[in-house]
Amino acid sequence: MASVAARSFVFRQQMNTRRFDFASCLKIKSFYSSYSANPKEKSPENYTQYHEVSSDNWKFVERLKPPTVVPSFPKNGSCFSDWTPPPDTPPNLPYFVKRTKNFMVPVYLNFEAVRNQRKITMVKHIEGDIWALEKAIKSHLEEVTKRQVVSQVHEVAMYIKFRGDYVLHVKKWLLNAGF
Repeated sequence: MASVAARSFVFRQQMNTRRFDFASCLKIKSFYSSYSANPKEKSPENYTQYHEVSSDNWKFVERLKPPTVVPSFPKNGSCFSDWTPPPDTPPNLPYFVKRTKNFMVPVYLNFEAVRNQRKITMVKHIEGDIWALEKAIKSHLEEVTKRQVVSQVHEVAMYIKFRGDYVLHVKKWLLNAGF
């Protein structure tokens, strides 16, 4: 303990004998506190080099830009991906499932992390009697899979959840029903 005190005493004496000029040790950088104190901007030639391109080349840029509007769907039947256009007249049912903005059937597969990865099939964009739609789809799924299907109806957000991966069955049923 005495040696530590002796070393600190000697260090303090050495510090008192030396004179430090803090301005020479630190390089002070000036920071501007307001926009008006900043130096004014210079012309663009001082920052970067650029050249103007003729407007004839703009056609090459336009073809790379994504379209701003969803194009209309083909009216002449189905496509290679088994996609079918929506019918001209909706079916006369107490419920209606509206297609998405890209004309797809709104059936999705979600994964919920509960113990294991749980697969949930969701049907969205439902209008009308959601309970009748849930009953119809549930009876169809139980008939196809030969087992009990657990479902949940969310009346406020207007979607239905089914426990399991039934996306293809539900999409096929909705397309056959005329949605």
